[in-house]
Amino acid sequence: MAIFDRILGKKDTAERPAKEEKKPKAVKAEKKKDEPVKKAKTEKPKKTRTKTEKVAKAAKREENIAHRILVEPFITEKSTSLGEFNKYVFRVDQKAGKRQIKEAIQDYYGVRVASVHTIKIHPKKRIHGRTIGYKKGYKKAIVTLVAGDTIGINESV
Repeated sequence: MAIFDRILGKKDTAERPAKEEKKPKAVKAEKKKDEPVKKAKTEKPKKTRTKTEKVAKAAKREENIAHRILVEPFITEKSTSLGEFNKYVFRVDQKAGKRQIKEAIQDYYGVRVASVHTIKIHPKKRIHGRTIGYKKGYKKAIVTLVAGDTIGINESV
């Protein structure tokens, strides 16, 4: 009912607690004229990084990113037949570029990559009753290795 009391302008003084006495605030000590004035702290000049430090920092940031780029090996009948030609198929992150995929495979599997071909599979429409949905799209990479190198993904299947 406090809302109606505010609207109608009624004040209930009995229920309100008495206001506490205000404590006096501390008075600042006055400066003496004899004391020297402290100087403001001087800011240190910002360090500028050299080009090699920037490259090293970027390399450290991109180190061990294979688990983010390589989602899974893509094992189908066609991809296993491509194994004869030293080609392997992977499902990769959609934002990954060819260079990143190449570096990730070389780091993770310890092989030399000759070339990388990428394919973007678009999301496909699926209708289930009245609801319309979409299958997820993905990016696929076909990696060709240098002659003599193998990964051994297709042998396990």
